[in-house]
Amino acid sequence: MNHTSNAAFAGTTSEDELSARLLALTTEALSFVARDKVDKLIHQWLSGVPWIVHDGHWAFALTLALELAMITPSLMGSTAFDRLARAMPRGRSENDLAGVALLRRSQPCLARLSGRQFEDLSTFETKPLLLSPSVASAGDGVVFGRFAVTGDGSVIATGVLLPLDHDALAVVQRFLRPNGRGLANPVRCAEAVYRHVVRSGAVAADWREPEPQLPFDPERNPLDAFAAEWAALNREPGPEEIARAREFVGTMPLINALVSVIIARDAGAKRLAEAYRGIAAVLVETMAAREAYGSGHIRLDRVAADIDAAIVRDACPPETKTLFNTLRERARLASGRSPGRADGDLDRLVQRIQGLRAKTVEQGCTEAEALAAAEKVAELLDRHGLSMSELDLRKQSCEGIGVETGRKRRGPIDDCVATIAMFFDCRVWGETAADGTLRYVFFGLPGDVQAAVYLHDLIALAFANETASFRAGKFYDTTDTSQRRSATNSFQLGLSRGINAKLNTLRQARAEASGGSNGRALVPVKQSIIEEEMERLGLTFQRVNATRRKVIQGAYTAGKKAGERFDYRPGIAGG
Repeated sequence: MNHTSNAAFAGTTSEDELSARLLALTTEALSFVARDKVDKLIHQWLSGVPWIVHDGHWAFALTLALELAMITPSLMGSTAFDRLARAMPRGRSENDLAGVALLRRSQPCLARLSGRQFEDLSTFETKPLLLSPSVASAGDGVVFGRFAVTGDGSVIATGVLLPLDHDALAVVQRFLRPNGRGLANPVRCAEAVYRHVVRSGAVAADWREPEPQLPFDPERNPLDAFAAEWAALNREPGPEEIARAREFVGTMPLINALVSVIIARDAGAKRLAEAYRGIAAVLVETMAAREAYGSGHIRLDRVAADIDAAIVRDACPPETKTLFNTLRERARLASGRSPGRADGDLDRLVQRIQGLRAKTVEQGCTEAEALAAAEKVAELLDRHGLSMSELDLRKQSCEGIGVETGRKRRGPIDDCVATIAMFFDCRVWGETAADGTLRYVFFGLPGDVQAAVYLHDLIALAFANETASFRAGKFYDTTDTSQRRSATNSFQLGLSRGINAKLNTLRQARAEASGGSNGRALVPVKQSIIEEEMERLGLTFQRVNATRRKVIQGAYTAGKKAGERFDYRPGIAGG
């Protein structure tokens, strides 16, 4: 038996603590065992002996089949314990790492137990024996089972121990190599012994299925703690639990929840398995909804690829992907609606805004033209609102559109984004894309979102055109070359301030002109619809406060004046 040690348990670890930790890690390793192969093995063992149906025998056969599956190498030579070791994330305790190393070294043995003494009957070695529940259950005598040698040279049982009768002992003896050279093939020997015991129906009278020890750590791991609370509910999870589950949205929490479903299920912890499954379902549904609304922060295709990669490197069981696909399909069916279209008038309005957006992007515009177009689009939206009732409004679904900036750093134009969203009764949030660039997601009712994206494009064009005009002007020409970059930035800061001020003035005038009698009267209803859908997305925001920036006053003033100009009022055909 190999007794080298790569890791040692803390000196304060008791025998009971060590046994419990090994049992928990063994339970965790069950997720790396293919259950279909285990079921097939049991049916092979029981083939031709249908009389073996007494209570507990199937559970006994399952225990031995799982025991064998965990130590049987794959085609690549790795066992379930090897795959568990590779899957362990950084941050696992030293005792967990030492425990899994011990399990990887453990081997089936033919042994004689006598009190605190272990004798390997295939090598004639004698070593101190650590007590454990399986040792206490087996008692003194000849046993077959899995053992490992700890760092101090003691032996501990790491699996099921079977007291052997004369016939079972004869099966093992066929694998004994002469002159104390050990078992010829420990894994094949284990398969032969387990098959014999199952087929003979020789279940020990005092045998009972071991109580599973789960590897979860509610005291330190928030996901495990929440799953334990969920499992303890005596009712269906309510809005509070759903909201808390959404706080875990992310690739790794989702994968951990999926793997935990399999671990808990294989250990027989049904309620806990259902809790992890419920949490995973909420995460998938939330991530799918965010993606549908234009958020590019987490994409389910990327999660699927990460799961595939983890399976290839044996970092999570193949069943993880099956469960993920099931929950993803369920989320798709549960959505059951196409966002944003309640009537033909709305469709025509949205198409008109989209057409204007495409036309304006081609032609370009000044700041004044952008603001005039924004005012006209707002009038169209309010006019459409006049024909709607609260019921019509509530039939609409929210929509989200992501806008790529192509920049990795914030610029003065970003100061306009929140004002644009408010002008069209939307919400907006910023994200960092996978390549580090900034993007914004405008979220709200369909017409409003289309209008917000349109205005964003107009202002981006206005920034480009107004900045080009500034650089062609006298102030920029007479500025020292070392200060020209700062002058451009100062101009753009002033431009953003001027545009924001003008948009806020227009917004206020729009509200005052309505008098509660036009399409603006339903704004509170609109906001409540958005709030409800935002809650379903489970998003939390952190406000980014603008820092005080030094400016070149002349350039800043020029930009602010450009932003405040509003002389040009182009008409919108058909408006």
